[in-house]
Amino acid sequence: MADDPDRNQAPRVTERAISDILLNQRYRNQLIGYFEWVSSYDEQRRYQAAVPYVHVPNEAFNQWDDWASDGVLERYVEPVFSVEEQQALRNYRAVLNSVCDDTPQLLPPLEQLMETEPWERLRLAAKKALKIFMRRGTFDWEVEQFPKH
Repeated sequence: MADDPDRNQAPRVTERAISDILLNQRYRNQLIGYFEWVSSYDEQRRYQAAVPYVHVPNEAFNQWDDWASDGVLERYVEPVFSVEEQQALRNYRAVLNSVCDDTPQLLPPLEQLMETEPWERLRLAAKKALKIFMRRGTFDWEVEQFPKH
């Protein structure tokens, strides 16, 4: 076996800038994936089973912060995010904030939390947002769907 001097190094990352549109397309796809698992108790259970060391209820809040913190939400604009989708994000954020207020700071295990009204409210809000986003679905990860002419 030949020596591979790079085998212990991190993969090389191409340093090429991407457009705001392509970046938003990627964020949009991440948000759709987020809404898919938050909107379904079965998906939440699968997630918890697949990654038992992760506390899935915390992930619902943490991933939202990763993809849609207040400052980032303002950058989600047309054409990638329709006006209706922008409103769906704001509506979901309002429900998420209310659920945060209505649940303990140290969240209980997933199965226990699923039996509560706030968690059902969050699931339904994610389901509603997902329905709105799926009208146009996911966009390409590498190619702009809305190129400038």
